[in-house]
Amino acid sequence: ALHRDDAASTAARRLLLVAPALYGSRRRTGGFALRLASAWNNQPSPNLVTAIDTALALLADHELATSTLAVRVAASTRTSPYAAFAAGLASIEGVFHGSASASVHRFLDLCAERGATAAIADTRAARQPVPGFGHKVYRGVDPRFGPLMDAIRPIDRDALALVDTIVEEVGRALPHQPNVDLALGALTWAGGLHPDTPLFAVARIAGWAAHYDEELQEAPLR
Repeated sequence: ALHRDDAASTAARRLLLVAPALYGSRRRTGGFALRLASAWNNQPSPNLVTAIDTALALLADHELATSTLAVRVAASTRTSPYAAFAAGLASIEGVFHGSASASVHRFLDLCAERGATAAIADTRAARQPVPGFGHKVYRGVDPRFGPLMDAIRPIDRDALALVDTIVEEVGRALPHQPNVDLALGALTWAGGLHPDTPLFAVARIAGWAAHYDEELQEAPLR
C-alpha cells in the first residue's frame, strides 16, 4: 500500500529485506542466507547457512510453476507487483507445491521412528504417494535434487543416510525418482527446522519479479 509504484525488482528486494525480521531474526548484518537462517536458528551453523543459500538459488525460479502462473495472471491485469506476489504466495502455500517439503519432513520423522522399509510399505499399502518422489516435468531425477543434497549432507551425515536409504528402497519398488521437495524436506529435517519453514516461498519471490517484468511485455489480460 505504501509503495504501489515500485518496480517489480524493487518490490522483491523490499520483501526479501524484511523477510528475516518478519520471521523473527534479530541479525542485521551478514549475507541474506545467514540473516534468514537466524530467524529459525539462533546460532545457525555455517553448514546450515550454506545449505539454505543453495536452496534459495535452486528454488528461485522454475519456469511456469503454478504459483508463477498466478503471478503472471495478476501481472496481466497490471496490478502492482506486491499484489501479484500475494497471488503467488496464495498458490505456493498448497500441499502440492510450496508445502510439499513439509510432508517429506514428517515422512522422515516416520521413517526414523519405524524404519524406512516399514514406513514406505505402509504408505504404499494406504495407496498414498511416497512424499518427495516423482515430478510432472522430469522423467528422471530432478536436477535440483543432487546439488541441494550435496549442500545438506555436511549438516548431519548420519541423518542424511536415512534419506539415502529411502531413495534406495523406493527405487527398488517404484519408477519414481527423487525431486527437490525430498531434498528441501531433508534440509528442514536435518537442520532442526520446523517442517513448515517457508524457505520455498521466500526463494521464489526473486523469480517472480523477473516473471512480472516479462509479463508486462505481453498484451494485458492474457
